Amino acid sequence: MKLRLSSAMWAFLYLLVLLSLLTPLSAITLLVMIVPVAVLYASLRVNVFWLHVLPVLAILAVISGTLAPYTLILAAYFLVPGIVMGHLYKKRAPALQTIMYGTGTLLGMLLVLLAGARLLLDFNLSNYVSDFVHDTFDPLLAVAEMNPMLSQQWSPDFIFSLANQTVMMIPLGMTVGSFVLAVVTHSIVRPTLTSMGVAAPKLRPAHEWKLPRALIFYYFVVLIIDMVTFNQGDGFWKAAAVNLLPLLQYCFIVQAIGFWFFIGHVKKWHRAICILMAIVTVVFPPMRIIGIIDLAFPLREFITRPRR
Repeated sequence: MKLRLSSAMWAFLYLLVLLSLLTPLSAITLLVMIVPVAVLYASLRVNVFWLHVLPVLAILAVISGTLAPYTLILAAYFLVPGIVMGHLYKKRAPALQTIMYGTGTLLGMLLVLLAGARLLLDFNLSNYVSDFVHDTFDPLLAVAEMNPMLSQQWSPDFIFSLANQTVMMIPLGMTVGSFVLAVVTHSIVRPTLTSMGVAAPKLRPAHEWKLPRALIFYYFVVLIIDMVTFNQGDGFWKAAAVNLLPLLQYCFIVQAIGFWFFIGHVKKWHRAICILMAIVTVVFPPMRIIGIIDLAFPLREFITRPRR
């Protein structure tokens, strides 16, 4: 009975977050759009899950009116990764695997959505982003023309380069955005399922985080590509370097955070010190060098090695 009431509540919450697509609140609720689906799928049988979801989608279509095709498409976009993550929670798959599958599904659905928008609505994301950058910064040219100091920095060539750089980083933005959505979903769904009596694995403790050492090799390869293509305006290798370099740097930041928690675990530091060092590492990106060193050299083995 308790689970039945809980499922009804989550179905109602699912309806609310979907209806928020019709309001400005969608900018916030998009972060939790997958949560109700993942909770319902993980806690219910498949046929019961659809008995909860289909009425919600029907109500959404009726209330949306002429906007129903768009809201239903967006609902489907978040429904599929919710089902994927919910299925993995039901199988008790490792937390990292669930997050990665959720990220990949979100990326795949986004590509399908963009392909459909291109075919049906002639919408081009690259052109949209480029136009947005020009519309945002072109007015500054008029101001720069009246100020000699600004005119050296703000020029048509600079804005064109900025727009081109932004367009090239679209894959990075899509990847990071999908990963953040998957992480937010996991951080809410896992404790929720636990409170409902459904076992869901959690991420490994931060002091056990350690990425593959091969990332060091990939990092130097991408660095070389970035240096070779530094003066190029565009091109495949330039775009690859522009997108892969920040992703690898984010990985090293995660590795550095794991290293601080590892030291704190070994040295019995107060947890607040580890959290503070993690915040410093995130706020001050050059601290990622700690992660690079931790991967390249056996620092953890050296720290735990018995002293004679």
